[in-house]
Amino acid sequence: MTDAFAGVRLLGPPEMDGEYIALSEHDVVHLHDYERVYAVPGLYEYVVQERLQCRSPQVVAEGFVKAAARLDLDLDLGLDSVTVLDVGAGTGLVGELVRRGGVGRIVGVDSLLAARMACLRDRPDVYVDYVVGDFLLGDALREALGRYSFGGLVSAGAFGGTHATPRALENALAVLLPGAPVAFTIDERWMDEADPDGFGAAVKRLVADGGFVVTERTRFLHRVTTTGQPIFYELITGHVG
Repeated sequence: MTDAFAGVRLLGPPEMDGEYIALSEHDVVHLHDYERVYAVPGLYEYVVQERLQCRSPQVVAEGFVKAAARLDLDLDLGLDSVTVLDVGAGTGLVGELVRRGGVGRIVGVDSLLAARMACLRDRPDVYVDYVVGDFLLGDALREALGRYSFGGLVSAGAFGGTHATPRALENALAVLLPGAPVAFTIDERWMDEADPDGFGAAVKRLVADGGFVVTERTRFLHRVTTTGQPIFYELITGHVG
């Protein structure tokens, strides 16, 4: 994979206003231009996982398995009675890792058709279903997922910032069975409880209302920027109340 992308360069301030990938001298794309990045097989994994050392997929997969173990769930590989929802499934890396951790059935959800197409191309056997939809739109996605009984939720970096909002998190938790284990990672900047519209305040409300029980909050190095600066996230694990 490294040889195939030998000419790829990472760009950031002061050269660029933001984080970019130079695929060639005349082809530069934004790091979060997922439709362009996902269109090239292996490019996302090479840039984000290898070059930028992203750890969220591994951290959240391990966190989910631990959260499930705390609840004494049977996660033997191939067990069809436990279906896990992967929010912001992307190219399927998190789903693949959770499967390795012992989960037998996973349904992926992403707001981008390009993500679904990339996953079916690169990891066609990870999910029993991959639905394109947005939890902000609530009813339409809930209808598409209605045939499943979700016994868990996992999500790496899908919530916060320009991604899904606190309302999307609440809607996602609402489709889970009572007691279902949950693990997600999120930029620590979005967990400031002083921001009434942020995730920190939303999680606090969910806990106070009995809708969510937090069992772990751990700060970790999510990845580095294209200029080598650290980005810290939090791992949040728990279960639906």
